[in-house]
Amino acid sequence: MTVVNLTIDDRLTDTEYMLIGAYLVVLGSLSVMFNIFVIIVLVKGNPKYHAVHNVLLLNISVSDLLLSSVAYPLWASTNFYYRWIWPDGVCSFSAFWCFTLAQNDMNTLAAIAICRYIIVCKPQYEYYLKKPTFKYWILVVVWSHSVLNTVPPFFGWSSYKQEVFGTSCSIDWTGNSASVISYNIVITLTCYCVHLVIFCYCYTYIIRALTTLPSPPISEQIISVERVRWYHRVSTSRAVTVTSLSMVAVFLIAWTPYTVVSIYSMLSDGLSTWMLVLPTLLAKSCTLLNPTVCALMSSKFRKAARIMFCKIKEYSQLLLLLKFKK
Repeated sequence: MTVVNLTIDDRLTDTEYMLIGAYLVVLGSLSVMFNIFVIIVLVKGNPKYHAVHNVLLLNISVSDLLLSSVAYPLWASTNFYYRWIWPDGVCSFSAFWCFTLAQNDMNTLAAIAICRYIIVCKPQYEYYLKKPTFKYWILVVVWSHSVLNTVPPFFGWSSYKQEVFGTSCSIDWTGNSASVISYNIVITLTCYCVHLVIFCYCYTYIIRALTTLPSPPISEQIISVERVRWYHRVSTSRAVTVTSLSMVAVFLIAWTPYTVVSIYSMLSDGLSTWMLVLPTLLAKSCTLLNPTVCALMSSKFRKAARIMFCKIKEYSQLLLLLKFKK
């Protein structure tokens, strides 16, 4: 791990460090609660998503829960001390942990986009998605891609280091060696640009298909089973697509400034400390924004949550009634 020696210009004021620490505490606490809530609803509430879609949403929530519950406390504590207080190994671990889990989110969103593309645009291949083992193979691919891109710094291809403001750790974006530059170019392409192409391609064709989908030819006076099924299919596909697109948009809004600033840091060192801090803080907000979008945008999720809490309420009332009878 590369240790950063802070200059006067790199340091924030003590008040600014305290505010960042408080932000991470609040963000981490809310992220843990929201993601636990989403996980419970997905597991117990049975929101009736497509089986693969449900597993992928669960994967994102578990990933965000692991990130917010492990890495955020480390970073928050260092801000309260105005410097990095943990051993060098913890710095490398926290950077690896954050990169791996954030990349897992990006990979999962790309997998959701591909699955939605197959369901809407290539329904003849949907039977692959329904195979019992398919969802597990997707998870293997998603996690393998994440780990393959995040372990090289442990073996000498680039490195993890303290960020310029000294209270969190990340990839070395400012090094001038061939190892650092080549690694940064590769991960920019494989961990961001490729996914951006997948999102644009899949959702362009999905939106085009959903807006041009023809209605079944039936009499205007008769509401047939065929028409009901068609309407349910289209409305469900549109709703799920809107939710998926919203999660993609939130992720890109949160991580694109960080990506742009990181690439700029490879080319120049003229950015102020706060220009580096703000994109980092925005990127970290993704662990809270993901479950929030899932809960607000998905009618299936909200319905499952209401049903689950109604059952809990009924069960509580039953227990209370039995207690009084005794």
